[in-house]
Amino acid sequence: MLTAPVLAHHGAGVFEPVEKVTVAGTVTDFQFVNPHVLVYITVKGDDGKETKWGGELTSPNRLARDARAVKWHKSILKAGDSITMTGHPARNGAPMMDILKIVDGQGTVLIDDE
Repeated sequence: MLTAPVLAHHGAGVFEPVEKVTVAGTVTDFQFVNPHVLVYITVKGDDGKETKWGGELTSPNRLARDARAVKWHKSILKAGDSITMTGHPARNGAPMMDILKIVDGQGTVLIDDE
């Protein structure tokens, strides 16, 4: 009998389907890898406290071929870049999101799936 690994992909169920959050900060890590492109930023709150946020996008191949967005590549974001991310937050309250929109520090919309 053969079995398939059904838990290999979490799907969007770990994110709030309707609620959206927007955070602005500095890129600390950018991973242009399969199965999801990952973006990590440090966000400074009004109280000066820093929170590390993470977000995921679709696959690198889809981003690179998306005609609606800037052409994505492995160096589109670098540590130190200022960005704003909007997306569906994690259901468990962790600082993680399913990214819908990224705007860079110059105001260029890198992706917008809102």
